[in-house]
Amino acid sequence: MRLELDAPSSAWVRVPTEPSSEGAEAWLEEAMDAVRRRHADASAEQLEAVRRMLGQVREQLLPGAAVGLVYLPEPRPFGLVVSMGVSAPQVIEGSLVRALLGDAELVGRPIVDPVQVPGLGDGISVRCLFAPAPERKPAAGLAYLLQGERATVRVMASPAPQELVAHAAPSLAKIVASLRLVD
Repeated sequence: MRLELDAPSSAWVRVPTEPSSEGAEAWLEEAMDAVRRRHADASAEQLEAVRRMLGQVREQLLPGAAVGLVYLPEPRPFGLVVSMGVSAPQVIEGSLVRALLGDAELVGRPIVDPVQVPGLGDGISVRCLFAPAPERKPAAGLAYLLQGERATVRVMASPAPQELVAHAAPSLAKIVASLRLVD
């Protein structure tokens, strides 16, 4: 069983999830071509910084990710890395928020909204602020948990600056709404 999706913006780049390095250079070239098309006015220095960041993004995916994405709204070396996992249907006892975030220390209460994805299932979206390390700003988090008859799907964005998560959230919601299972 695998996940398919529709990305509503060229700022989202699919990231290979296979551990093999075969094809990594071809993927990096395709990703950089997309960045150059989207940001034709980007300098050579900006593009090289983005290339270095993209070269490391696969290592930031969560173990076992079925789908990886990176959100690159600007030609700068920062992006929002998103890992999507799919598993057999699971019964989750207790808090769905805890099932997503574990025991992470948060600033304030997370914002939890119900989500329905036709053909996939019902669940929640969670937006939160992680407690910062000393002398750091809190990082924002964004995650989804969907449960259906055929699968449980987790979508986890890497902790990132609040502005980046806020910018990516509407299009990530559209991606989640487009998710479909394929046998």
